[in-house]
Amino acid sequence: MLSSLSPIPRVLLPEVGLGQLPQAHTRLLESQDFEAWVALRNTVLATLPDPDLYVREDHEENFFQAHLSPSGEVIGVFVDDALIAYAMIELPGEQEAHNLGHVIGLEPAQQGMVAHLSSCMVLPQWRGRQLQRTLLSARLGLAQACGRPLCMALVSLLNHRSRHNMLRQGLRVVWTGMIDGLHRHVAMIDLEQGMDFAAEGELLLPSLDYEALRAAALAGYACVGEVRTPDGAVSLRYARHLGHNRRPR
Repeated sequence: MLSSLSPIPRVLLPEVGLGQLPQAHTRLLESQDFEAWVALRNTVLATLPDPDLYVREDHEENFFQAHLSPSGEVIGVFVDDALIAYAMIELPGEQEAHNLGHVIGLEPAQQGMVAHLSSCMVLPQWRGRQLQRTLLSARLGLAQACGRPLCMALVSLLNHRSRHNMLRQGLRVVWTGMIDGLHRHVAMIDLEQGMDFAAEGELLLPSLDYEALRAAALAGYACVGEVRTPDGAVSLRYARHLGHNRRPR
């Protein structure tokens, strides 16, 4: 479990990627950091251009506690002891309803290999310094160290920035559907075996065409990249996922 990673091996610490923010330091958050965590979220969520980008959890304290050791970790980034960014990882149990492995149709044994790349937020004034990418890399390292090579994240179809960062980091969108009444992607990376895709027969789909994206995922395709036009429109590149054993619902 993550609680065994004390101290976290140096290679997994985000400081290795904080070259653009040399005054920052990181540590794992604890229960007493809850109020600072909520305050950061309040600031970030108030600036979102569309509330669909992130829907606040009904019970934030339960959500926070569920991501602390031994069931997860929360990485905090600090400047002058002020929390400026955080990123969460969760180790869900096999066959738990909210396990994204269950959502995308993995067998129960594989669901026990899943790590959730949960919420990640950066205060507006500290954006543009690649903190989200750095924290994503750190969480992938934590997941691998915990023996959870199937890393998954839930993403709004409207959240082009998060999806872009995940695609750059090697995650692929393998599922699109409804969760709690909202259109959502599940992005995944297999840190152990990788993911193979057909070289031919790619699809180029509008990023907001929910029905087309869902149909492609159900047909065994996954999003492997994106194309942006000068006017800002985003299309997603879908390729046939070879050798997968998902049974999406």
